[in-house]
This record gives sequence, C-alpha cells and structure tokens, in this order.
Amino acid sequence: VNQHLFLSLACENAGPLKDALKKLPARHHNNQWLNFLRHHDELSLQLLDDGKKNKVFESFAPQKKMRIYDRGIRRRLAPMLGGDRRQLELCYSLLFSLPGVPLLRYGDEIGMGDDLSLDGRKSVHTPMQWSPSRNGGFSAAKENKLPLPVISEGQYGFKEVNVLSAQRDALSLLNWVEQLVSTRKQCPEIGTGELEIIDTNHPAMLAHACHSPEGKIFFVHNLSADEISISKKKLGLPEASVFEIFSND
Repeated sequence: VNQHLFLSLACENAGPLKDALKKLPARHHNNQWLNFLRHHDELSLQLLDDGKKNKVFESFAPQKKMRIYDRGIRRRLAPMLGGDRRQLELCYSLLFSLPGVPLLRYGDEIGMGDDLSLDGRKSVHTPMQWSPSRNGGFSAAKENKLPLPVISEGQYGFKEVNVLSAQRDALSLLNWVEQLVSTRKQCPEIGTGELEIIDTNHPAMLAHACHSPEGKIFFVHNLSADEISISKKKLGLPEASVFEIFSND
C-alpha cells in the first residue's frame, strides 16, 4: 500500500492505491495493519516494476543522491513534496483514513527535512528539532558530540522548523496534525471496520468507506491538482444523518 500510494501521487491517479488496497489479504480479527508514509529507513519501491519505480523517482527523487540501493528514496516527506502544505495535508489525511493503525515518523508532524550530505539512511536520521535554540533543543552537548548533525541551514533548518515555534502558530502543520489525530481517535470505524472502495469514475479520486458495528464513515481524496466535484448520491451517501467531521475547507 505504501509504495502504491506514492505511485498514485506521482501519477495523480488513485488506481494503483485502489488496486493495492483490494489485494490486501484477510486478517485475523485480533490483528491490524500498520500504515505509514515514511519510517526510519528508505522509502522502498522494490515492489514496483522499473517503469513505475522510475515514475516515482522522477516525481520525488529526481537526483541520484536522493536515491539509495537502486530501489528507494532516502528523503523525508516534506522535502519530497517540495514543502507543499496542501500535499502534506493530503498525504496525512490519506494515512489516517486507511483501515488500521497510522504510524508517524518523528519530526514528520512538524515537516522536518533531510540532510543528503550524510551517507545512506543517515539522511533521515537527523536529531529532532525541538526549538530554535542550540542544536535545535536536542542536546546541550558540543556539536561534534551529537550522533548526527542537526539540520541548521535552509528552509528545513531548526530555526525555521521546530516544535516550539510550531506550537505557537495556530496555523502550523503540527497543530493541524494534532487536530487530525484527535479526530481519528473519535472514529473507531477506521481502525476496526471493513474497507469498501467506492467507484467514482474520476481517475484521480479515491473514495472509500469503513463499516463497523459503531457505524459507517466515508472518505474522499483528490490526488490531482485540479478541482473535482462529486455528488453525495454517487458516493452512496444517505440523505439523512450524514455530517462532515474533517475537511480542508
């Protein structure tokens, strides 16, 4: 699902992600999926054929130094998306709408960057940026005593991107993610429900629902740069007892 999600983003087409979700095997009722966008290693693309893998590379890792092992991307999500706030929100909204448990890599909630000057996977292992103070608030030790250098320059430097500054900004990505997490906790249908993929006739639109004894919840995501509209009737939404719980409006 993770690899095909990024293929869908690169192609602005929900088809690959839909197909991956449909191919998930049945799970035991005591088990659950773990969903993620990025984790502590590279974004592996080894399940994609060369043509699809290259499409993702072109979109999110156009330079050789951004790639690793000829199969993956050694970048964090924010720089992969060019720091585009709407794209970041789309990705996190997708993550939190998938059946299962969402995983957030430390620093992604504030939009941390990567350090491509470091070898291999170390590019995404830089210290957490807690504040605009020395070493990003990670440690009072001398810089040469840190396990890896803190990102200090550019738009992702710790003076620009850190927890303390984000907490003070009501419109920050951190506060938006906290709202998303809070909303997700109120929706047990997502974690335990059965997945239903809804046909919309829009290639770029992913519409799905989760059914559970607690109720039914619908999700609609537009993976293209163009505006798309769809009727409630097309989604199979009942006219009564339907209310919106989270959107980008």
